Amino acid sequence: MNKKIAAILATAFALSGSCTNLNNDRERNNNRGEHPPVINVEELSSRFMYPPDNCRPGAFWCWLNGNMSKEAITRDLREMSEKGMSRAEIWDVAAAYNPDNFIPAGPAFFSDESVELIKYAISEGEKYGIKIGMVGSSGWNAGGEWVEPDWASKALYYSDTTVKGNSKINISLPFPEVPAHSPKDSNGNPQFKKEVAVLAVPHNAEKKVESKEMVLNLTDHFENGILNCDLPEGEWTIMRFICSNSGQTLIVPSPNSGGLFIDFLDPKATERHLKHFMNRLGFVKGNSSKSKLSYIEFDSMELDEGTVWTDSMPEIFRKMRAYDLTHYLPVFAGWEIGDESDQFLYDWEKTLSDQLIFSHYNTGRRFLEQYGIELVAEAGGPGPPIWNTCPVDALKALGNVSVPRGEFWIRHRNMFLVKEISSASHIYGKKLVDAESFTTWRRWKDSPYTLKKYVDRAFCEGLNCVTFHTFASTNPEDGLPGRTYHAGSDINPGTTWWEKSAPFMDYLTRCSYMLQEGRFVADVCYFYGDQAPNFSPLFHDVPEKPGITGLSKGYDFDVVNSDVILNRMSVEKGRIVLPDGMSYSFLILPDQTHMPLAVLKKLEMMVKAGATIIGKKPINVPGLNKNAEDTQELSSIADLMWRNPDGGEMKINAYGKGRVVSGLTATELLQSDNIEKDFSSTGSNDLDYIHRQFANGDAYFVRNESEVNYSGDCTFRQSGKFPELWDPSSGEQLKVKNFTKENGVITVQLNLPPAASVFVVFTDKERKELQTYVPSETLMEEKLAGPWKVTFPEGWGAPSEISLDKLISWTDSDMDGVKYFSGTATYNKPVNINAELLDEGRRVSIDLGDVRDVAEVYLNGQSAGILWKKPYSLDITDLIRPGENQLKIEIVNMWVNRLTGDMLSDPKDRYCRTNHPYVKKDNRAGGGDETYRIQASGLLGPVQFLFHKDI
Repeated sequence: MNKKIAAILATAFALSGSCTNLNNDRERNNNRGEHPPVINVEELSSRFMYPPDNCRPGAFWCWLNGNMSKEAITRDLREMSEKGMSRAEIWDVAAAYNPDNFIPAGPAFFSDESVELIKYAISEGEKYGIKIGMVGSSGWNAGGEWVEPDWASKALYYSDTTVKGNSKINISLPFPEVPAHSPKDSNGNPQFKKEVAVLAVPHNAEKKVESKEMVLNLTDHFENGILNCDLPEGEWTIMRFICSNSGQTLIVPSPNSGGLFIDFLDPKATERHLKHFMNRLGFVKGNSSKSKLSYIEFDSMELDEGTVWTDSMPEIFRKMRAYDLTHYLPVFAGWEIGDESDQFLYDWEKTLSDQLIFSHYNTGRRFLEQYGIELVAEAGGPGPPIWNTCPVDALKALGNVSVPRGEFWIRHRNMFLVKEISSASHIYGKKLVDAESFTTWRRWKDSPYTLKKYVDRAFCEGLNCVTFHTFASTNPEDGLPGRTYHAGSDINPGTTWWEKSAPFMDYLTRCSYMLQEGRFVADVCYFYGDQAPNFSPLFHDVPEKPGITGLSKGYDFDVVNSDVILNRMSVEKGRIVLPDGMSYSFLILPDQTHMPLAVLKKLEMMVKAGATIIGKKPINVPGLNKNAEDTQELSSIADLMWRNPDGGEMKINAYGKGRVVSGLTATELLQSDNIEKDFSSTGSNDLDYIHRQFANGDAYFVRNESEVNYSGDCTFRQSGKFPELWDPSSGEQLKVKNFTKENGVITVQLNLPPAASVFVVFTDKERKELQTYVPSETLMEEKLAGPWKVTFPEGWGAPSEISLDKLISWTDSDMDGVKYFSGTATYNKPVNINAELLDEGRRVSIDLGDVRDVAEVYLNGQSAGILWKKPYSLDITDLIRPGENQLKIEIVNMWVNRLTGDMLSDPKDRYCRTNHPYVKKDNRAGGGDETYRIQASGLLGPVQFLFHKDI
């Protein structure tokens, strides 16, 4: 066995057998349906140490201000490849801060020079094994200088005029005001405009009319700006509605780029936009082998306020909703039409969502498929409170792209959009759950250990594809930290810890690999309603992992929508199943009283076939078309399904072969069905998990959520299987010797360091060829006292060498050059080892105690390994020798210390160079950074040698 790796595991995990009694019926409830996952544990095991390259992380590759060179392209891709990345997403984008033209403006996006660089990047990516994607515009979202007004984004605008009736009207109606930045001709008129309707309503100060019959359609009497008609007696408000460009332009494009958003409701606009990409790059349909472009990305849908429109919207609405919207247009001007306004808006918002999903995401994906290119998109939001203008049913939008992408932030905004994305992937049969990862406004403050805590939460919510936000391309002549985008964690060669980043990349890769394979295990699915826009959670402010009311921690779930219920759900052996093999014990209904009739009919059919649903009875059908008729039919069906023959509070109603349940929580129903938690733990700290199933086994990714050690019993809903520990940090796999399996569960004791994580794998058969985990006993500890010789690199303000009698944070030094130092410093110390301490069979490890922030340990000229997370310990048995040993420890901290020193210094005495301004006051509440201040750095210790013996 690899002694070094075994020692790491021994430090992190200690297991002993124990047992929890649960009902034997648990075995029955582990049935996953008729679609077993294909991959088996043996295949997983053989690839775990070195997973496929396509599981490695990628990044938004910022070409800031469009300023890029072939030399920088080659340098970046080579660095990515060497450190363990696999994807680079070209992002032509503005540098929000650019003092003194620190980053010169490059060519316009998709100009000849830009295209040449993009083609070169694709070619170099193939050379270095890096897949190349690109954002679908300069900045975001989708658009460019090539977008003409007739296929640019549009909105509905109106003007109103008050007149008196009972006479012939012949008046000029004012042209509605359009945004100042909407494209205009030389006379100041909109380049694109289309009359929609002219309507009259009885004037009312409160903007209310009793019914749509009181809305008069005068469109046929309006020509060339003049309304010529007869109006009944009274005072009337006349509204003129037009469609024109919203004028919304790309967000943060590079200086020489820009252009209008496309019309997201027009499929031809999406095709024209993507066709421009294909033509400029010389790609041909059906010859994907020549393109070599992996994917195009559409970023989050961030629309301007207003009523989004397209010139064919009346026809689209009539086709989707089977009635004319014309008489309801005053609703967009703030009018209430009887009691129908809300119902109309329901229909409108559903139409808007469905059309945008079809015309932009579905059309874009199908178009790119012809070229062998995937569509990656942040199609699921964010919604409120980040963006109140994203109009989609998030799950349906995500289900219509090739690779759904979410986003998670560090600290700011409580933005953690992952669970929604993973649900979409699971319910639409997609393998990848991507995320724009580590977005933040914090600059150069967070170590890999900090990043791990955030990404581990994302893994437990279903993430399995990491895309760094961001890798900004920077040049040696730019200095350090160099070029940076204004948001995101800087993970690039300008980062202090870049040269020691490979183990962090390997960790992300192994976790992603394991979580891409097999199938997610969920106990239930939750229907989040039929309305649009719709998100999960509806309000994107999620400081903690999102859950479902009434479902306890330890059970997991997917969120589903009407589209999946209607088109992908069926029932097998009492379980709700999807075509790709996902299955659930039952469906939870939302806490609302409306439901489309088609959805209830499908649920009734499923329940008759053996499914279970839980929730309140629907009362009415949303929307206007056939509302009364459909509501009556819905009520008749619902009364039967939620029948209560005894007149009391209904709990469980048998219906066909299935059940309709109300008055119970999801957890109560699961427990009444003898389905206990899939994972539970004792101990003072919280653990989080996610469960994947394979052809002949299961894997649980378990993480310690806290900053203190965890020790306690962990119970897994497994039966007749054999547990193993797979360490994603090292790739090591070990059998667990001491465990007990009884009554359908296996309970083990885990000892986890702060923020530690591990895969607990269960196999159908014991793998005898695997080494067994053997705990060790520490026989002796030898602390290393001072003095320590610490050397610093030249040119960064610190002395070339200092001596420390005891280990302290650099920030506690009396020397400003040390206090504000950022980068890599080296600790050197000769260590004498008594030969008797190195007896046969003993192992020796070094424990560095507290490290800020990354360390690499060398013994006698050889690297023992890189340490980037707790515990900062390594096995050095193979490197240590009797007598004198030369110990060298390289320590890397974060840039914020030197930046803080520079901020407080005269400009001529500064060391760092970057386009990002100094942050001089906290602005977290306003969505900004925290002031630059020094943070603990260096080797804090205590450092000690530990001498072990296997028990």
